[in-house]
Amino acid sequence: MFTVYHSNQLDLLKSLLVELIRLEPLDNPFEQEQILVQSPGMSQWLKMELAKSFGVAANIAFPLPATFIWTMFTEVLSDVPERSAFNKESMTWKLMQVLPAQLEHAMFEPLKRYLEDDQDELKLYQLAEKIADIFDQYLVYRPEWIQQWEAGETVAELGDEHPWQPVLWQALYDHTLALGQSPYHRANLYEHFIETLHNYAETGTLPANLPKRLFVFGISSLPPRYMDALAAMGQHIDVHLMFTNPCRYYWGDIRDRKHLARLAAKQRIRLRTLDADALHSGTWEEGTEDYIAQLKDSDESHYDADMHNHVVGNSLLASMGKLGRDNLYLLSDMQVNEVDAGFVDIEPDSLLHAIQADILNLTDRQNDEILDNSQHKFPIALDDRSLTVHACHSPMREVEVLHDKLLAMFEADTSLKPRDVIVMVADINAYSPAIQAVFGNAPGQRYIPFSISDRTAEQENPILLAFLRLLALPESRCHASELLELLEVPAVMRKFGFDSDSFEKIKRWIEEAGVRWGLDARTASSLICRSSNKIPGCSGSSGCCSVMPCRTMLACLTVFLPTSRYRGWMPS
Repeated sequence: MFTVYHSNQLDLLKSLLVELIRLEPLDNPFEQEQILVQSPGMSQWLKMELAKSFGVAANIAFPLPATFIWTMFTEVLSDVPERSAFNKESMTWKLMQVLPAQLEHAMFEPLKRYLEDDQDELKLYQLAEKIADIFDQYLVYRPEWIQQWEAGETVAELGDEHPWQPVLWQALYDHTLALGQSPYHRANLYEHFIETLHNYAETGTLPANLPKRLFVFGISSLPPRYMDALAAMGQHIDVHLMFTNPCRYYWGDIRDRKHLARLAAKQRIRLRTLDADALHSGTWEEGTEDYIAQLKDSDESHYDADMHNHVVGNSLLASMGKLGRDNLYLLSDMQVNEVDAGFVDIEPDSLLHAIQADILNLTDRQNDEILDNSQHKFPIALDDRSLTVHACHSPMREVEVLHDKLLAMFEADTSLKPRDVIVMVADINAYSPAIQAVFGNAPGQRYIPFSISDRTAEQENPILLAFLRLLALPESRCHASELLELLEVPAVMRKFGFDSDSFEKIKRWIEEAGVRWGLDARTASSLICRSSNKIPGCSGSSGCCSVMPCRTMLACLTVFLPTSRYRGWMPS
């Protein structure tokens, strides 16, 4: 059975998960519990919470959705490889092989122009990587397009904007088969997987390799095909979807004002184009003008005044909850058992709680009647800091403000601990260096224990990151700061036999020698740097790395020089 549990409190859903595991333990103690999560960070938090509840959390798997679905394909269907031949990395390299042969077709002219003067094939790799990413998204969110292409059909939604895409996909598919690899991918396995599970259900048999039950926790949105696959599994096993729902009422059909305004603008453009085309082509029919006039909104239309009538519920939820709204809409169309008794009332005793209460009850306070009537308003205390906005000029400053804010909160509330705080970031990889610099280097009493989750593999592994930076050096400006970051990696320090004290000396030498960027004059000039003030025998320009030994040697020879300068050079 597929059961969906709704609640506006993540902690309540966690408690429900704990009770389901406690009250209905698996028959086989060696059977792994399967809990589907959105990210490694969520799995880490859930592990700690389960360990608090049970004393120990063991033999629990936390797969990600894409990995789990493909694993189910391999378990239920025959001849499906453990790794898809159409994963993003494989498609990137295969597209590099098949794309050049397609460039002579007229439809590939934009791509051909982009790849001109690509002697080192860097552009080809970057383009193949982008196209592979698009195809990968099609496999997840538009599998029907892939199936239509393979059947030789066109996709009406794409129009004539990218006619090369189906041709390139077919070339990629044929090349994969020519390599002797499996033709299976997510788009052509969904229907087969769902149909196979339906057939098992009709015969009353249970696929042997399905898990005994499945929990889906902390996932705000899933692709439609993933939901269909989980629903098909729900015919044979218990699937428990814990849905964090901020609103107790159905809100899968609400739209925000900006979305409606964009639709109106597109409607006006389409109708004006229809008007012009009919006039120039001479196909104007009787009644066409009246028909267009009825549909077309003029600049003086009352659309904006009536727009609120088309927005149901809370406008903040409509504008910022699009992923959850779409997920709720998908669930409403599925045959599932819904449990919505998990909503907790919120007392509007602060600004944050008032906003949460409005979202919970689908209340929209942007209504003119509510704004004009003070009876529907609530006072905000002058010292209310439940929701604050800080305008910062850089990510580093953002993290510094965050650090100061957390220290103030810990001092004001001694019961608050670092483990009680989670910091959400849109792009954790972009902020990781600033977090390490601010939180990692905080002295003594200002130090706050922290960990960074959901980073990419290169961010998690400093050796891998250092290796990638080394590979990027020939194409970079070789800033002194970049070189120092490489030297600061413990593995690099061990390789060259120096410690942290030696590193500080090297750092001081680089600063005193005036090294800024560029390995030497040749690399600097290739990056449009004017090389000047050269010492005979030294190929470095004044700000490049190669000047450091020259200036150091000059410092040793100053006692023999008649002046403090030698051909314009100052000793370090």
